[in-house]
Amino acid sequence: MRLLLSLRELLNRSSFQKIRLPVILFALTVLLLGSVAVYQVIGDRIHVRGTIISLFLKQPDQIHLAWDGNSANSINLRWHTRRIYTPSVVGYRQLGESEWKMAVGHQNFSGSNGARHEVELRNLLANSTYEYRLKGDRLQGFWSDTFELRTSPPIGESDFDAIYFADTGLIGRRDGLGTGVEKIIEAIAAQHPLLTLAGGDYAYYNTDKRYGSLEASIDVWLNQMAPVFTRSVVMPTYGNHETQLQENMTPWANRFAIPDNALNRGNYSFDVGNAHFVSVFAVFEQQGLEPQALDWIRQDILAAQAAGQTWIIPFMHVSAFAEGASHPSNLALRSQLGPLFESLGVKLVLSSHDQAFERTYPLVDVPEKNRPTSQSKTCYTMEDGVTWLKTSPSGKESNKSGSFSIFKADPSPWVAVRDNTMHVFTKLHFSAENLAVETFGVRGDGQPPVVLDSFEYTQNQCAA
Repeated sequence: MRLLLSLRELLNRSSFQKIRLPVILFALTVLLLGSVAVYQVIGDRIHVRGTIISLFLKQPDQIHLAWDGNSANSINLRWHTRRIYTPSVVGYRQLGESEWKMAVGHQNFSGSNGARHEVELRNLLANSTYEYRLKGDRLQGFWSDTFELRTSPPIGESDFDAIYFADTGLIGRRDGLGTGVEKIIEAIAAQHPLLTLAGGDYAYYNTDKRYGSLEASIDVWLNQMAPVFTRSVVMPTYGNHETQLQENMTPWANRFAIPDNALNRGNYSFDVGNAHFVSVFAVFEQQGLEPQALDWIRQDILAAQAAGQTWIIPFMHVSAFAEGASHPSNLALRSQLGPLFESLGVKLVLSSHDQAFERTYPLVDVPEKNRPTSQSKTCYTMEDGVTWLKTSPSGKESNKSGSFSIFKADPSPWVAVRDNTMHVFTKLHFSAENLAVETFGVRGDGQPPVVLDSFEYTQNQCAA
């Protein structure tokens, strides 16, 4: 007969004296380490179950990758262990090699239990795949599972994917609004992008306190994103929930590595291949950006263009163009960024916040006229205006509507595509001469993702 017993129950069994001495010593070791053992007793032997192994061989968690330096030859790894004395060590090797190299970093505490580790891998080969594993708890020889990471193409080159997502929430919300979280994560992981752009509003702590503290909720969010973040770099921007609504940006910002060109940790930029990405710290419903931030954005983009970067991709949380009732357009932001981005030749702006998908035609004369330069829904050239794309939600529906954001009956004349029936994420593919953009819709009911919208900007001419 098989019985599932705790260690204490085992010690009280009358048959305890029949158990062999080595097994007794093993059980006492578990007791002294303060762990609760779970195992099966079969006859006079203990058959160890996987749960006890996890107590000795605790897997690192909250693993995520970032770029705070050159994306082609370096990468930043961060993770958490339960034991504070676990060393900050990464083993890595180029895919196909047999020998592991070691990199040592440091602990990076941010307020929650255990140790937070950070290691920077340098002198990597561009556009290459590496295997990596992280030092885990308990035993000196114990490592995490082996994962893969990729470096970017050299600066100025192309052929890579990036995915923008936002407004996720945590899996299993009690109010039932997190209807797409799990399926969105699965769908993004299946795309295996080189880069993910996280657009803000992640845990919604003010309406989901199941885990007790903000720090614990951040832990949970990072762990639920593991299928994506263990393989794809994540570069965040922040939303109104991370900066207001019973949250604080500092605990979030402490978790992520970003380049040292940041203005107040919210505005920063980085290069990947032939693209330059700019995080814009836009978190208020009606308020615009400070003059210092606008000047920083202008100078940053001018410097990237002078360095030869083809595609400039600003990404932010609050939207300058949003026709849903939950979070309408921030008109102050539109008045500031419309003329700025047009003057700088920006072609695509990514945002979120209002829980419905929308895309404009390429526009000029913003905000006075919001005039489309093309009525095509599929192809634009470098002579066309700026496309404003709102990708939301990526998991959690609106508390205001109890569903997706509600549209007015008739769209404005500058709206090319809109949808408020699905959770969404947007994939950008950068090639030598084109930027292809696809937005995928996920219902959250097990059906596969569908392409809601696709278009491209080309440095050539669009087909007739």
